Amino acid sequence: MVVAKDSPVSVPNVEEAKKVFLGRQTTSGGKTLTVLYQKDAATRTEFETKVLGKTGADLTGYWSKLIFSGKASAPTDVAGDAEVKAKLKANPGAVGYISDKAIDDSVKVLLKY
Repeated sequence: MVVAKDSPVSVPNVEEAKKVFLGRQTTSGGKTLTVLYQKDAATRTEFETKVLGKTGADLTGYWSKLIFSGKASAPTDVAGDAEVKAKLKANPGAVGYISDKAIDDSVKVLLKY
């Protein structure tokens, strides 16, 4: 789980990560969070199962309920690691996940899974 290298966002553990990626926590470090989900990627499947404890189908249903009830806005879908890093750089309140091989000095790692 990563943010931009200069981001004030802090997510110290898996429980907090779940809150963020399930729309239960919407701010951190004084920033409104923008959650980035990768589309159809092995990285997404790994993140969903290891961190969130849910399958893609579970999350689709979960988010549909929140969106249609007006309790949350849909997370932002991105194409892959490069787009996650670009969105992080452009938005200090963005939080996402990338593959280990994509980690570089442009991001700050908050949580390894």
